[in-house]
Amino acid sequence: MSRKSKLNLILIASGRGTDATAIMAAWRNGRIPEVSNIILVSTCAEAECLERAAEHGVKAITLVPPNNPLTSEDMPIYQDALAQVVKEHDADMIFLVGCNVIMPLIMGVPMFNIHPAHTILHGGYRMHGLRPHLHVLAAIQDEISRGMKKLGRDTFFTYPTVHEVTEVVDGGPPLLQVPVEIPEEIIRWYDISKVGAAELLQKHVLPFEWEMLPKAVSLAAGQILSGSRSIP
Repeated sequence: MSRKSKLNLILIASGRGTDATAIMAAWRNGRIPEVSNIILVSTCAEAECLERAAEHGVKAITLVPPNNPLTSEDMPIYQDALAQVVKEHDADMIFLVGCNVIMPLIMGVPMFNIHPAHTILHGGYRMHGLRPHLHVLAAIQDEISRGMKKLGRDTFFTYPTVHEVTEVVDGGPPLLQVPVEIPEEIIRWYDISKVGAAELLQKHVLPFEWEMLPKAVSLAAGQILSGSRSIP
């Protein structure tokens, strides 16, 4: 792969495809010159991400798991199916973008995931959707209640992270992580509605994810092309 001048990318999504769209749009606009071609794989037969792919002229494939989460019996079958897609399209790397399935690893093809918070502090099994944001806000409330931090005085952050996928859920090394300041009104809203505050935080963080993802793809591709990233 290091002898290639450009790489082929697979995006795997499960829902609306907003994160996938951020990458596809940037690629179409020439902002990811390291990538030659993109294929989108949807884990849901009627997901909106399929429409987003068509809008950007990206080929889309549906690969629905028999169960979610995948059972020990399902995993090797689904892994073989994904490996076949990788082989057919000569894919060099995979980005999970709004994927709600814990995916099997494909030997020789690095896989990355976008997580909306710090992976060590607010990651792990079932930590997707609103759960990471609820976890972030609960940790902040704990700091405030213990007198460690104070509203109106301290600044609070969350840390969306693009990380390498390993066998440990959200346990891979970060590729790109940015600090995102949390508006004080979101933290105050937590006392009124925990879910409402988490929804506000999710909406606040998403634009930062969309900005991060094309940069992360370009960074990962550059590392692979230069040979500075070891291939699993």
